[in-house]
Amino acid sequence: MVFIKRYRYWIFLVLMVLPIAMRGLWFYHWFPAHSTAKTPDFANNIVPAPPISTLSPDQASTNAGTVVLVDTLHGNQFSPSEIDSFSNALTRRGARIEYATEDIPLVTQLKYTNAYVVFSPNVSFSAEEVNLVRNFVANGGRLILFTDPTRGTFEYDYNRDVNINLPDVNAANNLLAPFGISVNNDYLYNLEKSEGNFRNVLFEDFSTNAITSGMNQLAFYGVHSVEAGNGTPLIVGNENTYSSLTDSAGRGMAVAAVSEDGNVLVLGDFSFLIPPYNTVVDNQILIRNIANYALDGTRAHSVADFPYVFDRTVYLVPTGGLQMTADTLTPFASLQNALLATSTKLVMRSEAPAEGDLLVIGSLTPGEDLLSYIEPFHLGLDEPGIVVIPEFGTVSSQGVGLLLYLHTPLRNTLILLTELPEDLPTLIDQLSSGDLSSCVTQGDIGVCSLGYGGSYYAEPTEESIPTEATPTSSG
Repeated sequence: MVFIKRYRYWIFLVLMVLPIAMRGLWFYHWFPAHSTAKTPDFANNIVPAPPISTLSPDQASTNAGTVVLVDTLHGNQFSPSEIDSFSNALTRRGARIEYATEDIPLVTQLKYTNAYVVFSPNVSFSAEEVNLVRNFVANGGRLILFTDPTRGTFEYDYNRDVNINLPDVNAANNLLAPFGISVNNDYLYNLEKSEGNFRNVLFEDFSTNAITSGMNQLAFYGVHSVEAGNGTPLIVGNENTYSSLTDSAGRGMAVAAVSEDGNVLVLGDFSFLIPPYNTVVDNQILIRNIANYALDGTRAHSVADFPYVFDRTVYLVPTGGLQMTADTLTPFASLQNALLATSTKLVMRSEAPAEGDLLVIGSLTPGEDLLSYIEPFHLGLDEPGIVVIPEFGTVSSQGVGLLLYLHTPLRNTLILLTELPEDLPTLIDQLSSGDLSSCVTQGDIGVCSLGYGGSYYAEPTEESIPTEATPTSSG
């Protein structure tokens, strides 16, 4: 019995030890040994990186005092620090950057601005604002609009209990409608060749333009496609660049375009402005070229841009025997203050000096000393009480004031005309206040309704005085 018990003991011991021994022999091959598996050489490992662009130093600036206005009125999805590379490129060229805020009306800031820059708007522009920007561009101002597929917002729909995506292209296309360019609500991607990620698309196809000058390759880190319309596509994807909107590819999908008149630039991305992406491939060159584009426009002023229509000291010259009176002192003081706000001095003169800008006042029945000033406008003043204005047509002169602006290489001249001297203070008040809402302006001419004044107070004639009714028997 003792033997049987010992036998069972050894069987139990073998069954316990044998699996452990077999597992050890299988995995460790008798005695442990140091592994010969190769590990990465972390010390000498080189991570592939995109090429870094190096710019030559900027040349001396000739844009001192030029204003670039950056929009912040329309829910713009950016922070000033993100666009430092662009801001620095502008200031190195002598430009001054201002931000459009509620403190100053947009109509006022656009009067003295050379370029209006809008980043990823998410609040639509009003009809009045669109019209302001359209007139700004028509006068040679530059509009630069950046969009970005990563910068939209969300709005909660309580009826359907869902979040609704509001991309920046909605507000952008609202502003771009007059210029024939639009931005698609998509993003582009490339599965064949990219800068580290399929949405980081490389571009090598450029139109011949100052904006694309000197570039071989760009990298955009999330970009909308742009429809150039009647304009020119500037940066175009290759045959392997796809749109998320259709998941279709084809050479010709643009990500940047310029309008037909050359004054509107639209880009589907602005991530290339943000460090460190601004130093990748030729992105710095693009930033430099856009800064040059913003400052190279030739902004022409119109009569609606008062008081920013003058470049130097302004000489006030009365014509037709007009004299300073108690009624005109206060309006002229307001006019003087409005010009001083733009660092422009107003000086009274009986005759125009050889140099300097002019502010000429006179009557719609002009004297000889006024004719030379109004001759370029080809006004028809032959019929009493009627003014014929080219492109405006025939206008009654009663209760109406005219603003005429003439720019020449030698001087700027603004002419104020009313039918009666008593109406002149009203016209001056409207001009100095900056509120021309009662004026129809068209280029260099403004026709203003004075609303009240001497022209409305004609003496009643005998025929216009009502006679007393004669009583009758019927009462």
